[in-house]
Amino acid sequence: EVSYAAVEGSPSWEHAPSFGVNPEAIPHHPRRATVLDVRRWKQLAREADLVWIRAPRDLDVASRACRQTGTPLLVQQAMQISKPKTLWWHKRRYRAVGTWVSGLQSLRAEALENTPLHAPQTHVLPLPLAPRWFDTRRMEAQTARRNLGLALPDGVNLVGTVGRLDPGKGQRDALRALAELPNHIHWLFVGDNTVNNGVDEASHLKHLAIELGVNDRAHWLEGRDDVLPVYDALDAFAMTSHAETIGTVTLEAMARRVPVVGSLAGGTKELLAGGRGIGFESRNDRDLARAIHGVLEMDTDATARMCDLALNHALKSHPDALIPAWNDLLRQTIQSARTT
Repeated sequence: EVSYAAVEGSPSWEHAPSFGVNPEAIPHHPRRATVLDVRRWKQLAREADLVWIRAPRDLDVASRACRQTGTPLLVQQAMQISKPKTLWWHKRRYRAVGTWVSGLQSLRAEALENTPLHAPQTHVLPLPLAPRWFDTRRMEAQTARRNLGLALPDGVNLVGTVGRLDPGKGQRDALRALAELPNHIHWLFVGDNTVNNGVDEASHLKHLAIELGVNDRAHWLEGRDDVLPVYDALDAFAMTSHAETIGTVTLEAMARRVPVVGSLAGGTKELLAGGRGIGFESRNDRDLARAIHGVLEMDTDATARMCDLALNHALKSHPDALIPAWNDLLRQTIQSARTT
């Protein structure tokens, strides 16, 4: 039995019912939790065999609650840890962690370098992808484009990005790269402005497209729940973020056998290693243009080999592979706490 707690009205709260889960409401708490916050979490911890958190802001309150109740704490790493966590309160929080799960080997290495964690308590399990990413038959590109309302000329190669429109996501680099590419290459941007950052990035990008003379080759779609047809419409996918922790959209493109180019920053570098994609220097629009040109000029066999390698890696995120691995790790964490 799983009890799922979330802040009422948060994205986690809103999405839980779609997975058949009825969340238990917990109040929003500051990063440094109050005594009342810890008391509430202690009540949850006493009723549980294990507490599993993902948000970094929950580490303080969860570590204090679990330390006082003896309930094992599992932390799923959601962000990069680029700075050392060496202050006394960092050490107190991390000492309460029983199991630490990273989505990539590079994130695990970063956690070991910058926190008091020890190697035996750290593990690597990739982010999950729903079976539909693998099981849904791929739509022909032209059909997918028509279904998305894209009226493109014949002979167009379509590159795409999916995600929030934000200065840190590299869409400005994409437009500058597009200006350096041949006219038969177009770019599809799917996403909405980042909420509450005070930047209307969509307007900025559309003005930039006009300034660069690529307005007729830049296409825009609002964010959507079902992005699977977007990938099927593409000849290549570009992960342009300046520093993406993992990038679920990269895994989605790999699962759909879309050739990927990605900035060699954050977790993207590891995802594309071993011939699974083509990298480019982050924030370098000319190198991005080079990578796009290179992936579109690959012969059919080379493209198929790269996509096969990418798909095989993405299959590690399939529930058939992940659920048994998670079940084993959860049992191991609970049993270890009971014997110590």
